[in-house]
Amino acid sequence: MMSEQPVESKRRAPRVLIIEDNPSEAKALHDLLVWNGFEVVVAATARQGWSRLRSWRPDVVVLDLGLPDADGLTVCRAIKSDAQLRDIPVLILTGRSAIGELVEGLRIGAEDYMTKPYDPREVLARLQTQLRLGQRIASLKMDHLRWWNLLRSFIPSSILQVLQKAPHEIIGPARVQPLSVLAVSWSGLRERIWEAARHEGLPSGTLHQALNRHLSLFYESVQAEGGTPSPMMDSAVLAWFNAPLSCSDHMVRAVRAALVLRERIRRLHLELPPPLRFTPRFALHRGRALIGLMGGSAYLHYMPIGEVMETARRLATFAPEGEILLTPAFHEATRDLLPARLWTEAPAFIRMPLYVVAMRR
Repeated sequence: MMSEQPVESKRRAPRVLIIEDNPSEAKALHDLLVWNGFEVVVAATARQGWSRLRSWRPDVVVLDLGLPDADGLTVCRAIKSDAQLRDIPVLILTGRSAIGELVEGLRIGAEDYMTKPYDPREVLARLQTQLRLGQRIASLKMDHLRWWNLLRSFIPSSILQVLQKAPHEIIGPARVQPLSVLAVSWSGLRERIWEAARHEGLPSGTLHQALNRHLSLFYESVQAEGGTPSPMMDSAVLAWFNAPLSCSDHMVRAVRAALVLRERIRRLHLELPPPLRFTPRFALHRGRALIGLMGGSAYLHYMPIGEVMETARRLATFAPEGEILLTPAFHEATRDLLPARLWTEAPAFIRMPLYVVAMRR
């Protein structure tokens, strides 16, 4: 039986692109590297080198500064400005002695430089160093990709986009923060769950699928406005606006999310039979809450704690079906944007005036 090849022998040889216009110097370096196990391509001009960079994707570039069609610094700057090429290490190899050019090459992103004439052993040692650097960068990028794929499963896309572009805008440490809170309670959900638990009525799988369709609309509507939804608690869900993404118009965003969600639920109910329709009850409230990472070393969750959250959740359970309930604080701040009427049918034990945005028929 033929023995399996060692892992090392299956790896391709490291690729080096030499961009050098002097034929004799290019050949000497080419032969040195090939003899020491490198795969080598030579380009005599900046244009040829750029084409090889794109099509061949070397592991290291050895770049001469004196090229016939472009300055080597220009080539280096272009490499480091390209998102797909910038991680390829560049070793400047030049006969020029002007320190200013070498400093400029390092400033714009070249990883190393050598001057001619060079010691072949030093060239090989420096190339091996750059190869190790490139391998570490590739490994870090792979780890970075794995982490982002994991985060996408838990963090709303709107927050991930800010983390990638402007992480300083994310509210991090625990703090007291003004929030707009949207709470939604689903009428009929408890009864349907009770029936499914007693093995009566709808199959549990059908009920679960219908509930997830309602919840998907909630999460999508909230995240489209930059809000942060929380996991479902009993028959209610909550979302808050203004953390971890700070936004001065957080009340307007909460209103839009509620209005859009209400309309999308109305359309969904046109497709579902009555037993699978869970009518939303909305409550909008604003106030200050302590927000940050809650829990311990074993488990942490980013969430707000305070009266504003609990009040919104409780009010949603009492709101009229299909209508949006506003607390005085929210109504006062949005009266010009969201016409509402005083809710005269409020239970007597609720000791605050409440306002209702009626369901559009």
